[in-house]
Amino acid sequence: MPALNAEKAIAQEKAIIINTESLNVRNGPGLSFSVAKQVHKGDEFQVVSSENDWYEIKLNSSKTGWVANWLVTLKAGSSAKKGTVTEDGLRVRDGAGTNYSVVAALNNGEEVSITEEQGNWYKISAGSIAGWVHKDYIAGDAPETEDSETVSNVQPDNWTGISTDNSLNVRNSPGLHGSIIGKLNKGDKVSVTGSVSGWFRIEFGGIEGWVSSQYIEKPSSASKPPANQVSYGKVIINSLNIRENANLNGKVVGSVKQGEVYEILEEKNNWYKLSLKGGKTGWAAGWYMEKTVAEKPQKQQSTRKAEEVQILYNGTNLRSSAFTNSAIVARASSGETFPIKKKTGEWYEVSLKNGQTGFVASWIVSVSGSSDSAPVNKPKSGGLKGKTILIDPGHGGRDSGTIGYRGTFEKDLTLSTSQILYDLLKKAGADVILTRNDDSYSSLNTRVALAHYHDSDAFISIHYDSISDSSVKGYTAYYYHQYQKELSQTVLGSLVKSLSSRNRGLKQGDYFVIRENKQPAVLLELGYLSNPSEEALTRTHSFQDMAARSIYNGLDEYFSE
Repeated sequence: MPALNAEKAIAQEKAIIINTESLNVRNGPGLSFSVAKQVHKGDEFQVVSSENDWYEIKLNSSKTGWVANWLVTLKAGSSAKKGTVTEDGLRVRDGAGTNYSVVAALNNGEEVSITEEQGNWYKISAGSIAGWVHKDYIAGDAPETEDSETVSNVQPDNWTGISTDNSLNVRNSPGLHGSIIGKLNKGDKVSVTGSVSGWFRIEFGGIEGWVSSQYIEKPSSASKPPANQVSYGKVIINSLNIRENANLNGKVVGSVKQGEVYEILEEKNNWYKLSLKGGKTGWAAGWYMEKTVAEKPQKQQSTRKAEEVQILYNGTNLRSSAFTNSAIVARASSGETFPIKKKTGEWYEVSLKNGQTGFVASWIVSVSGSSDSAPVNKPKSGGLKGKTILIDPGHGGRDSGTIGYRGTFEKDLTLSTSQILYDLLKKAGADVILTRNDDSYSSLNTRVALAHYHDSDAFISIHYDSISDSSVKGYTAYYYHQYQKELSQTVLGSLVKSLSSRNRGLKQGDYFVIRENKQPAVLLELGYLSNPSEEALTRTHSFQDMAARSIYNGLDEYFSE
């Protein structure tokens, strides 16, 4: 289990009300913790503390537990908080969600009383108007220095800043009263052109924007990204235009689709220059992409004429012969390269810098200047016992994945589903490895490297899907290489037998964890969190158990042929 954060935010004099029919109270702030108790709709509890998206509540005089904040309503203390509307025509709804009816509208500058909080929504009152509004458009009481600054007091500046926070609001003026015009992700680079107390003026998508200075870091003049790292962008909307230039006036030269991942070659004012198929490039709006920084796939080191191995891990052993128990003659660091003399079974004999030779296992290195990129054909027969299976719960940590119609985090569902599958496979005698076993972040390259390091017989990446059309539902299986197709077909066939949702078929998908994977691999999207009914279904233990058992049965069939 993940360790608890000692610096928990104290939430004094607050209480929550359960707003779902039944809710598991857990022994820690995450779905991976065991269930301490089950509570029911309407139950009220005192809040002891909070951590990330979880509240610690008092169950009795000696016991506490944790509940997800998106499944409860937070009651404020005896006096309501005050807030100010930051947008004209703000819709007031009769419930906490866009699916509820609009009952009124408020204008920029109007003051409201905040009486409750539920997920990303506030329950407010303003005169005779009462209802729910999205919290992004309500500013709380702010220090006078923030709201009283004017653009005429801007200090000129010109440097490159880096966002240190995900979903950082970009506003049209300095202060919380400014309307939100977009968002920055962690690691995004921006041009800072001026400042007032507490706020930086930036170039944003060809226009001027303002961000809180506490979330923009000025890098050292000597700091450069490591040579072995690269940024990737995942498209988070249904269709995104690719343009010739880094602004909205640039000519549209193509489009990319939701879920596709591309290498980011350059960043300019929150626009990303992408490496596209066929060697082409183009610019996309960075606020419609989810950025990840990972180690550069070693197969891109293709300019060497002679065959070389490149070390993937620090402290890799180079041995005196092609056996894991032979003497260690040297140790190598990640990124080092050695010329190949010959290949002996699953080992490479390489030339060392001191003129000696050494042997290194093929599954912990990358080979350049070679056409031998296909995986070794491994025997599939014999069932699950003894097979090495990598389970990859998608996303995690700072990367929440998609967020459902009612606030479900994809990263939580992928982990709980993967843990059920892990238990099933372990009982069958398989050697099972999880790329993460808690709410932690792991780079895409690390996930693939684990499959290569362990020479896995199968790599299963678990995900849940999302799309702008909330009526879409179903599950999909993706492969990239032909040697991954059989595994993907077999697992999908097993899902068809058990899941009642729509089978959206087997597709070839350009996803990093299968594209860069030399092992049999499949990426599964098990349901659409953008569909309210399917989101509710996928959150149930019965669905996750059925999905995991279906994948298990598909693997059993695959290894029994």
